[in-house]
Amino acid sequence: MKPESLPWIVLVQMEVAPGRPDRNVPRMIERIERHRDAEVVVFSEMCVPGYLIGDAWEIDALAADFASWSEAVREASRGLTVLFGNVAVDPDRPGEDGRIRKFNAVYVCHDGGYVRRSGLPAELPNGVHPKTLHPNYRFFDDDRHFHSVRKLAVEHGRPVADWMVPFEVPRRGGGAFRFGVQVCEDVWCQDYAAEDGVLDTVAMWRRNGAQAVFNLSASPWTWEKNEKRHRTVREVLARSPLPFFYVNQVGAQNNGKNVLVFDGDTTAYAADGTVTGRLAPWCEGDLLVGGAPVSSPAPGTTPEAAPVSRRTGEIPPPAPRAAPEERRGRAGELDAILNALAAGLRHLDEVRGAAARFLVGVSGGVDSSLVTALIAHALGPERVLAVNMPTRFNSEVTRNNARDLCARLGVDYLVCPIEELYERVATIVRGAGFAAGEGDYTTLADENVQARIRGADVLAGLAAKFGAVFTNNGNKTETALGYATLYGDVNGAIAPVADLYKTDVFALARHLNETVFKREVIPANLYDGTTVPSAELSGAQDVTKGLGDPIRYGYHDAILRQMIEYRHHLIEFFEWMLEGTFFERIGWDGSHGSLDDFAGAEEWVEDLEWIDRQLRVNYFKRIQAPPIIVVSKRAFGFDLRESQGSEYRPRRYAALRAEVGRIDFKAALRRAAV
Repeated sequence: MKPESLPWIVLVQMEVAPGRPDRNVPRMIERIERHRDAEVVVFSEMCVPGYLIGDAWEIDALAADFASWSEAVREASRGLTVLFGNVAVDPDRPGEDGRIRKFNAVYVCHDGGYVRRSGLPAELPNGVHPKTLHPNYRFFDDDRHFHSVRKLAVEHGRPVADWMVPFEVPRRGGGAFRFGVQVCEDVWCQDYAAEDGVLDTVAMWRRNGAQAVFNLSASPWTWEKNEKRHRTVREVLARSPLPFFYVNQVGAQNNGKNVLVFDGDTTAYAADGTVTGRLAPWCEGDLLVGGAPVSSPAPGTTPEAAPVSRRTGEIPPPAPRAAPEERRGRAGELDAILNALAAGLRHLDEVRGAAARFLVGVSGGVDSSLVTALIAHALGPERVLAVNMPTRFNSEVTRNNARDLCARLGVDYLVCPIEELYERVATIVRGAGFAAGEGDYTTLADENVQARIRGADVLAGLAAKFGAVFTNNGNKTETALGYATLYGDVNGAIAPVADLYKTDVFALARHLNETVFKREVIPANLYDGTTVPSAELSGAQDVTKGLGDPIRYGYHDAILRQMIEYRHHLIEFFEWMLEGTFFERIGWDGSHGSLDDFAGAEEWVEDLEWIDRQLRVNYFKRIQAPPIIVVSKRAFGFDLRESQGSEYRPRRYAALRAEVGRIDFKAALRRAAV
């Protein structure tokens, strides 16, 4: 085949407001007008209505309205080709939920009309190609709401490949451009089986004569996901070389319990998977690509890379064959987490329709200090109100930390002592009794009284008085173990750091000081080991005496990560200890603690069982907690769908536990450390 030139293509990385086509479509049309000199303009998945809008997809009137906004984009496509994501509806056929059939689809318009494809096995609206592979893991629910090409294939008894009829549009200089389209998950095909291997739609498009493939995505960010995508695209293109264009959006959307953030990272790939252009993450931008051969090369050949013209917010592609950790490392990870948390915080403005002020209960500990600094950095210190609510148990160290932090940030700061109120409530509760008995006013009950006064009374009252939203400052370790008081510090409108383990909190606080503020803003004693983490709710938690939380931060973080993100069970920890691979498998280097203080294997096992129990029984607190900004591989909320249940151990558990109990534990620790 004689090489043909790639048309000038604009990949648009745009912030998408969920559920607001009235905001998104005018901005899309503005981008189209800006790029009238281009031949093809491409937007992301569901860029018209937003992607994550929960069961609002079940409201047929909304779905039909969202679909109707495609007409405005079609009108704007005069003189060029536009690809964009929107819902498509088929009111004459039911979906699996009994409502009108809906597709998560790519629309293709050219010169004011929808592009027609002849030869499709089943009728689809002109210009529409639905998503083929529906993700049904983590927070994704596509099959709950949408029909797919896979479902069409089963319904009509035809191969999926029969629907991969390329779109064909005329070129300005003569000839035609033939291309295929994907929607997000379609490229992540390795885990989807077909009769002849994986369900690889790139290969199908190529066999059917496509000269390039566009992937329109609404792909939420988590750490290292982009590197995994680059590997996946290279693997797919190794089988079926074609120029490949990935278009993602920026901003944030939510599913009720989780705030999902989108980093963009829109990328152009040559047919061999080489990155030829890439937009900077976390900001809007346009990537212009064009001018190189795009005809389908023979398998094993590598076409020339398309030249790239860079515009707003663009970065050069990564160095060839450079490993992610060589390019970015821990500092790069922390930078990305900061951007993700900032996007999640800004999302509250979108949800509320106005720029809110944030009220933070700042204790002088590391979690509330980090939350205060994050909001001030992301939104400006003028939007933060901070209140310290001490009792006699709060040390001068932490009181000074809170005051100094807010002074350095320029945050409005208030001290509101609760000692008098605490004593009055404690006296009432301590003296109350039923006919059945006096009850037991424990230290825990006394601590919870203080926490609830702070959260349910003072913070909630001040938020109402000043028209602010107040934050939940809990980290992931404490959220997992239930080390928080329901209606006390389990409260608020948003949980900025609840997907960060305690060691991540330490690292991010240090990173903010060293690379963002470039001075000590967050008191260094909070992350350098000088001041131990403590709730400061009793004399047994006196930080001046080194008394703090009953959690082995570092080690417990590593165990919880394996249980939450990777879904490992206690029996696997036993096996790893017996194999001598325990430390390697949990990914812990011994920082922030040691296992030397365990008396033996029995105490080590009991500690694991305590973690397991705390994680299980404290679900009732997590389900009542505010939305969490997702930055990890698995976050509490609708990302990790937990249920309440009684304890059950696999049948192998007792035998493995007994075997671990017989080992020389100190020797096993030494072997595992090596």
